[in-house]
Amino acid sequence: MIGLVTTLKGDTVPAESGGADDRLQTVARALAGIVIVGSAFHFWPFEGNKIWQALCPSNAGVLIWILISAFVVLLKRGRGKLVSSLPHLSVFAYVIINVLSIGFAGQGGRAINFTSKLAMILVGGYTLFSFAIFSKRTLKMVYGLMVLALATSVCSCLVARFWFLSEGFGFYGNAYKYGTYIGILTPICGTYLLTGGSILKKLAGGAVVIGAVISAGSLGAAAAISAAMMSLAIICARRPVLICVIFCLLFAIAGLVTMSSMTDTTFGDDFRLTEKDGINLMQRYIEWQSEINILGERSITGTGAGCINEYRSNFYYRLPKLNTLKAFDQNGWLATGAEAGISGLVCFCWIIVHYFKIAFYQAAGKAEIIQAAGERFAKANFAGFVGACVANLFSSVQYNGILIIFVLVLVLIEKTDCFFGGTVKCE
Repeated sequence: MIGLVTTLKGDTVPAESGGADDRLQTVARALAGIVIVGSAFHFWPFEGNKIWQALCPSNAGVLIWILISAFVVLLKRGRGKLVSSLPHLSVFAYVIINVLSIGFAGQGGRAINFTSKLAMILVGGYTLFSFAIFSKRTLKMVYGLMVLALATSVCSCLVARFWFLSEGFGFYGNAYKYGTYIGILTPICGTYLLTGGSILKKLAGGAVVIGAVISAGSLGAAAAISAAMMSLAIICARRPVLICVIFCLLFAIAGLVTMSSMTDTTFGDDFRLTEKDGINLMQRYIEWQSEINILGERSITGTGAGCINEYRSNFYYRLPKLNTLKAFDQNGWLATGAEAGISGLVCFCWIIVHYFKIAFYQAAGKAEIIQAAGERFAKANFAGFVGACVANLFSSVQYNGILIIFVLVLVLIEKTDCFFGGTVKCE
């Protein structure tokens, strides 16, 4: 940090010099590594501590980067580089809508807290990853770190569930948050390895996908991984990759069914449409209807960012409130609309459409100027993005500890376009 300040303030180094940029990039790369690997540990070992939830390694890394960035801007050094690392306009539009929704929130403190964390990760996390990925070499490094994080999370979950017969999911205490985490990372890491040149990488990719599906404890995880890998198989022209994907999914599903029958698990219940009484619709889908009712009644203002829990009980109407909904079992799409109104949902969909178009055109080969060397990254990004969109149906990608991985996928889509030719200008 002292070296960074000295370089930025020194008269011998020009304002936009390589020296200042190099030091910032080194700091960003180190912090990005902490954030990515730290995401595997979620809120462990102090999961119930609110302070630790706010300042866990993943969040702390982004916060440190924001403070460094603010210092750089105040010194008027490297400002142009930081500006070029900012996310797309749609991200800012979504953040602004959430800020405005605070005025209509029942509890202003909760809304401010939620929006602050949202802005910190969406903007601060985005610039951190964007600054850290400054070359093809660092792009590959990030994929390696993601594989490490996923392997750590999946292995810890498998050991906890099937060795110690724990009800937890490794470092994640909740099946739905864990499901969203692996629902994003498994497709992107699995695809990256399966499309690698060596047999060893393909075997590693198959092991990652199979292990992740077997460890899944929720419908969201299984659906996200399956949908993402099948999407990859549909758009992938290479038959060996298609065969690998299909066999991985078949083995994974068979392993999941087998392991679930050998342990005391409620995984099968997650696929039910009705409660165990066989009469009432499952609480998850009643909650979905409640959120639709909120969106209809409060379509302009919403409930306020992060404040849906204060209102949803009033919008069941004649539907039974069964109190069987588990924590974090929430439809992220509907929750976004219920909290931030129609405008918030539109802005969030704007983010999705903008990055989906780039990812799809790269992966499908429609962006002809994408170099062959970037095909592997493009397909991995597309699979990860599809996984995120599907997982968001069952547990929101915007939860604390999960959002940072979703933001990373957005940055990877942009950087792949940047380094291998595309529509994004590479600064």
